[in-house]
Amino acid sequence: MPAQPDSTRDGFGQEFVITREIAAARELVFCAWTDPQRVAQWWGPRGFTNPVCQWDARPGQTIHVVMRAPNGADFPMGGAFREVVAPERLVFTSGALDEQGAMLFEFLHTVTFTEQLGRTTLTVRSKVIRTTPGAGRYIGGFEAGMTQSLERLSALADPTNGREIVHTRVVGAPRELVWQAWTDPQHVVRWWGPRGFSTTIKRMDFRVGGVWEHLMRGPDGATYPNQSTFKEIVPLERIVYSHGGGRDGGPGASFTATWTFETVEGGKTRVTGRLLFPSAEARDFVAREFGAVEGGRQTLARLAEHLPTLQMREFVLTRELAAPRQLVWEAWTRAEHVQQWFGPKGFTMPVCALDFRPGGEFHYGMKSPDGHEMWGKWTFLEIVPPEKLVVLVSFSDANRGVTRHPMSATWPLETLSTTTFTEHDGKTTLTLRWVAFNATETERQTFDGAHEGMKQGWAGTMAQFEAYLATVQGG
Repeated sequence: MPAQPDSTRDGFGQEFVITREIAAARELVFCAWTDPQRVAQWWGPRGFTNPVCQWDARPGQTIHVVMRAPNGADFPMGGAFREVVAPERLVFTSGALDEQGAMLFEFLHTVTFTEQLGRTTLTVRSKVIRTTPGAGRYIGGFEAGMTQSLERLSALADPTNGREIVHTRVVGAPRELVWQAWTDPQHVVRWWGPRGFSTTIKRMDFRVGGVWEHLMRGPDGATYPNQSTFKEIVPLERIVYSHGGGRDGGPGASFTATWTFETVEGGKTRVTGRLLFPSAEARDFVAREFGAVEGGRQTLARLAEHLPTLQMREFVLTRELAAPRQLVWEAWTRAEHVQQWFGPKGFTMPVCALDFRPGGEFHYGMKSPDGHEMWGKWTFLEIVPPEKLVVLVSFSDANRGVTRHPMSATWPLETLSTTTFTEHDGKTTLTLRWVAFNATETERQTFDGAHEGMKQGWAGTMAQFEAYLATVQGG
């Protein structure tokens, strides 16, 4: 018999709201809700196991879980995902199945994940949307069962009772490459630390008992000396070290860091760092004082941006400009200047919207001499005035979308550009490094094969830039 809506019987329309704070990063908690192996470890009341856990967290995909009670009785359930917005929200249905596989009742669940200082507030809203006669006795136990499930999830996600900060990210590179980027000092200095920070490594003796000593410098000029001792190294899998450091002349911190590297689908790697502090108070102090949660997230983002440089040939363009660095920086980053020189020769830029901040965009529309329009977009990832600029570059449209190259279906949707500015004797050396980002093998090959044409195109653009700098200086 199909389930029939009945607003007066068997729990139809009843709604439950359960909230729990979990001392773990939002990405980690979201992963625990979407990885079937992890779901199987906590789903269900205390004492229950899940010998079958088919949990494909993609919109339109199904759920099939067999929950086994301590007395050996099995309770099958089914459902389907409606919405998956990582790592913010899950919307799915679920309900118990009878012996014929038909729904006895069905819930619509909306699960939201919000984070503050590395802790996640989890809110589960569950509403009965279908029922059958007699199902009310099962629905009546839902709140207690879900509460116990979330207690099990909390213990799984935070086995350290609030003493841990966890950073995790899936990066688009194989584990061997990620390991190289993590353990070779020449690579580490290019991505270690939050955005705007630079790192100088004094020594990195990568062996058990070896010392890693490095100095980090923040965008405000503050320095942070750090020293770590490697405790455990399992090649390609795990790095453990004890760490001590902090702001020069200010407060410090100590913790044990465990970094793990897991191969995931599509040749990608999940990188997870667990920072274990002596107490929950010490952990919270570092989260507040040093912004360690957001700093770790930015560090892993910089790692993800560095990895493409190991997978393909970088496009590199260098120019020595007869102008001081501050002037070059302003001409490169202010809309009223960019509009005068950017783009192929003969093109005009009738649309130039520049929101110059991390996360902001430079959205532009250019017009060729024959009236043809071309749109582009930069998304600013890192801004270190007047030294460094990191942006995601894409073709666009009038609505700020991300579009394909108008003349190449295999050009990467996004490319990553890093521009540095160094000054010597009143002149500025501008270096532009460019790689394909989140690209397929075909897209990478297309980008790598286009270097010669890019050199010619940028040679013309840089000639216009130099000519414009001369007019600005002359004025």
